[in-house]
Amino acid sequence: MATGHRTKAGVKSAAEMYQVLGERDTSKLYSRPVKIDGSYDIAYVGGNSVDGKTVYIDREFYEGIKCGSIAVRGIDPRDLIQAIVEHEHTEHAIDVGDNPVDTYGAAHEYATAKEHKFITQLGVDPRRYEKELDKPLRDCAKRFIACGNRVRVPHDLWAGPYLDEPDEDAKKILRIMRAKGVKDASKVSKFEVHYGMGPEQCADCSMFNAGTGPIRECDLVSGMVRNNRWCERWSPKDK
Repeated sequence: MATGHRTKAGVKSAAEMYQVLGERDTSKLYSRPVKIDGSYDIAYVGGNSVDGKTVYIDREFYEGIKCGSIAVRGIDPRDLIQAIVEHEHTEHAIDVGDNPVDTYGAAHEYATAKEHKFITQLGVDPRRYEKELDKPLRDCAKRFIACGNRVRVPHDLWAGPYLDEPDEDAKKILRIMRAKGVKDASKVSKFEVHYGMGPEQCADCSMFNAGTGPIRECDLVSGMVRNNRWCERWSPKDK
């Protein structure tokens, strides 16, 4: 979907998408149950909590689907909500999972493929689906910017979709999110710091948060990072 994202991303094939979803712990991350929360303002319609346990859907968009003012011919409102969840949850699982994809932009392409697969199984052409939702998606971002500090945003929202090569609208959205206390909006994108496999590992970096398990938050980089990854801002822990 575009799920409100500002660019028309490329779409991977279903085979490519399923291959990445099957890599190491990615399928386990995808199979986790998620909570759906439609009580906040989300500029790009859908979003994830940083830990991936909650999928947020913009409250006006969510209510619009339920009352029928936002619709796609041939799709039940519950399935339309599920399509957004499929996109967002897949995107987060692939971004965080131990697979070749380490940045939001690429994860978005695979998530769009997962969403389109779901739509196709409902008997609807994904191209028509995208076309019928284009205006409501754009209106959502415009409304968020116009409302400014009056918006209600979850503090744990993952800001990766806004931080990756932001255009002017995304920069405005980020300023609002920061003013509203969204912690992740003040970090840098994985794309910017060339996050991925490298000469050192996040596990040995001073910015890798204390905790347990291979996936944790970073003091600098947006979202969740893995202990066996690296970025160009890597800084060794004090011995």
